[in-house]
Amino acid sequence: MKDITRVQSIDRAVKILECFSEENKELRLSEISERLNLNKSTVHGIISTLKYNGFISQDDETQKYKLGIRFVEFGDLVINSMNIRNAALPVIDDVCDKIEETVHVAMLDGIDVVWIEKRECTKSIKTSTKIGARLPAYTTADGKMIICYQNKDKIKTYLPKRIPQYTQNTTTNKGEFIKKLEQMKKNGYAIDNEEYVEGLKCVAAPIFDHDGKVRFSLSTTGPAFRMKEERIKEIIVIIKEAANEISRRIGYKE
Repeated sequence: MKDITRVQSIDRAVKILECFSEENKELRLSEISERLNLNKSTVHGIISTLKYNGFISQDDETQKYKLGIRFVEFGDLVINSMNIRNAALPVIDDVCDKIEETVHVAMLDGIDVVWIEKRECTKSIKTSTKIGARLPAYTTADGKMIICYQNKDKIKTYLPKRIPQYTQNTTTNKGEFIKKLEQMKKNGYAIDNEEYVEGLKCVAAPIFDHDGKVRFSLSTTGPAFRMKEERIKEIIVIIKEAANEISRRIGYKE
C-alpha cells in the first residue's frame, strides 16, 4: 500500500486533540507541549487556530485548554448519519423494558469497540456508560462478537502481544481465546462472564448490515448477582431476536 500524503500541521493538530481524555479534560499549554515534545510556540499557533474555529476552548481564569463545543455538533452529525442508530432505538427500548438491564449498540473503530447508542435500566444498581466510550475490542462481549466474524488472520490484529489477566476469568492464552471466538460465531452470541470487570456479565449478538457483514453488535450488561445462568439463557434469546430485527431494519436479508 502506498503511503498517503500527510500534512504535518494537521497531524500535529490531531495529536493535540488526542491529548485530551476522560482523565485529562483540561490541559495547560506547557503540558501539551511536553507530551508531544513540541515547542510552545508551535503548539500555541495550532491551538489558537483550533480555538478560533471552536474546536478548543480556554478557561479565562486557569488558562487551561479543553475540547470545544464544535465537537458536540460533529458528534451528533456522525451518529445521526448512521441509520443503525435510528433503526436500533425502538428495538433497544423494547429490549430494555423486557429484561430490565442496560442495553447497548456498539461498533468497531480501529481496534476499539465504541458504544453508539444505549438505553439504561431504571434499577438502582446498574451499569452506566457513555455514548462514545471505547475499549479495546477484545475486552468486551460487544467487541468479541464483531471481531469473531472477521477473517481469521485479521482477528490476530485485534489482540495485544500479551493478554492481561484482568480477572480470574480472563482468557490470556491466545490460542484458547481464538477458539472461543470461533465458538461465539458458531453460537451466534457472546457472553462476558466477569472476564474484564469482576461483578459484571454481558451478553452480545451480531448485527448484520445490508451486505451481510457484522459491523455492529447489540448487548446487555448487568451485575453478576442478577445475571444468573437461567436468566442469561432467557436474555440470549431476546438479544439474538432483537439483533436480527435491527439487522432487517438496516437492509439485511437472510
